[in-house]
Amino acid sequence: MLLTKCGSGHFYDAEKYAQCPHCGSQGGSSGEQTVAMSRNDSVTVALTQGDAMSGPSPEGVSSLKEAVQKATVGGTPIPSDGDSVTVSYYSKSIGAEPVVGWLVCVEGSHIGEDFRLKSGRNFIGRSSGMDVPITGDSTVSREKHAIMVYEPKKHIFLVQPGEAKELCYLNDRAVLSPEEVKINDVVTVGATKLMFFPCCGEVFNWDMVKADKEKDKDDQ
Repeated sequence: MLLTKCGSGHFYDAEKYAQCPHCGSQGGSSGEQTVAMSRNDSVTVALTQGDAMSGPSPEGVSSLKEAVQKATVGGTPIPSDGDSVTVSYYSKSIGAEPVVGWLVCVEGSHIGEDFRLKSGRNFIGRSSGMDVPITGDSTVSREKHAIMVYEPKKHIFLVQPGEAKELCYLNDRAVLSPEEVKINDVVTVGATKLMFFPCCGEVFNWDMVKADKEKDKDDQ
């Protein structure tokens, strides 16, 4: 799509129309603004030479941005520079996404391998995009077969069913609702068994490190 603004301020697809279908005027005026829409929905804004020399007004940029938003699939807004980005519970204070525990494969195609768990929800599935990717087991659902959760307020771990129809098991019992997981418990998805080992708990957790860093900052 080649989104073009005519001299009257209307936006239209220049690849589809030779002139503005709203008013019948040709594009190419000094106020023309064109947006090239690529197939992967990335947006490239190209201004005419006159606009590039004089610089687009803030109002023009705003109206162009709104038109692009309407033209994109679903009308998804384009984030502004001031939009905040969600960060993990610990990454802002610790400076990284720390490990909170591990799942170690004790039976299945990944036997002997470990998978790091992070704070919050960890999705288990066959897709390589999962937090715990069981890529070699066709009996595991591709997306969200099960979910391992670290709850950072109480420092506990839970396993819960995912969004797939297949079941997961905790110590050979079907998991139908969230259940707490303890050290050496075994979570089973498909033909894969994963033994759980915590890093965080009452003895050690990243809130302790966070508190120490804040105390050191206050003492300085």
